[in-house]
Amino acid sequence: MGITIKTLFSIATLVALLPPNLAADFSRSQAALHPVYPGSGPFIIEIKGTWPSDCHPGEQKPVVEYFDGHTVEIGFETIVVHITCNMQDTGYRTLVDMSGVVRDSPALGETLRVHTTFDSAALDQTLDLVCPEGTDCSEPTGARQGPDPGLYVAPSLANQGLLVARQNAATAIYPLVYGEAGNSEWLFTADHVVEDTFFSEALRLSGGDCFGCEPSGAIPSMSTVGHLSVLADRPGVLQVKVNDGLFLEYEALVFGYETFPVGPNGEQTLIDLEGRWGLSENHGTDPPLGDLTGFLPGAFDISREAASVDGAEVLADGQMFYRVTSLSGDTLGQLICKGPSTTAGSGAACEFIDPTDAAEPLFLFDQQGPDRLDIEYARPVIAIGTPPGGQAVRLE
Repeated sequence: MGITIKTLFSIATLVALLPPNLAADFSRSQAALHPVYPGSGPFIIEIKGTWPSDCHPGEQKPVVEYFDGHTVEIGFETIVVHITCNMQDTGYRTLVDMSGVVRDSPALGETLRVHTTFDSAALDQTLDLVCPEGTDCSEPTGARQGPDPGLYVAPSLANQGLLVARQNAATAIYPLVYGEAGNSEWLFTADHVVEDTFFSEALRLSGGDCFGCEPSGAIPSMSTVGHLSVLADRPGVLQVKVNDGLFLEYEALVFGYETFPVGPNGEQTLIDLEGRWGLSENHGTDPPLGDLTGFLPGAFDISREAASVDGAEVLADGQMFYRVTSLSGDTLGQLICKGPSTTAGSGAACEFIDPTDAAEPLFLFDQQGPDRLDIEYARPVIAIGTPPGGQAVRLE
């Protein structure tokens, strides 16, 4: 029994009437800006949420299809092709670099309508480009910070990297790349970090005197070879976009960071506090609590404690556990540090639990990069003055 032309026509008509994905849905998604209030400067739009299938926007390349300073329309070019989509909730995230279109656009308004379409679904959201009148915007939500100085590499790019140097907000990033002849060379980018973002033209310098040579009067030249957009995603991790490419993750090679398996959340790069630390700042009220040295010695060791599954260290529910000991090995307490997969979100907060009360932290340790800890007393205080607190720095 064969298939008639009429049957084929009916099937084609039915397929044409069906939407491409019945589950397409942006209802559990939202857009946010980096920096929070960019004003008239360049910025990145972050779109993230949960998609009702494993065919999601985070796998595709975002494209700015229209922008007039007041409205942006974002679509997607296909990068990953699925023959079938599994109907399961899938978290996703996509970053849209607006630096190029902002440079070439008319003046920005005070708000931006973000209209995003993917697979027959649409997300429509209006975001503030400037702080709304009557709102305290002195400290943006999330305390976003720029990239820590140091060397960063992308695991998928062998023998390439970024060297980040900072002086306050002024930042220089030196990409290490290869020329057409296969020779390595350093490029130069420089600008100011705004919250967690950095945008700059990439320059190649040539024609000057060689290092250590006698001055010849040669005038070096600088030529623009591309554009760099950077988002300081979390401690030790940068999202880097070159020209019209995709954002690529670079990880810090700074002492004090390590990549850990984090339970069902996969691998995450976190600050590793293991090592020897010393108090660099020490203040407090006396009486009744005294200063930091009443609770912690001037120098102490931090060692990692983690569950082991098949020989791998695993963080429990996105938390890392440490043991704090004196230099002679006596236990002072335990540090419980939250990873970025927890509800805290930043991965920078640690609770110090000492033997006096295991149910309540004695101190909060705030990780300020791999080499500095801010220490704040965490229990109620009825006293005049400042409760114990200060800073510790890594000694080795």
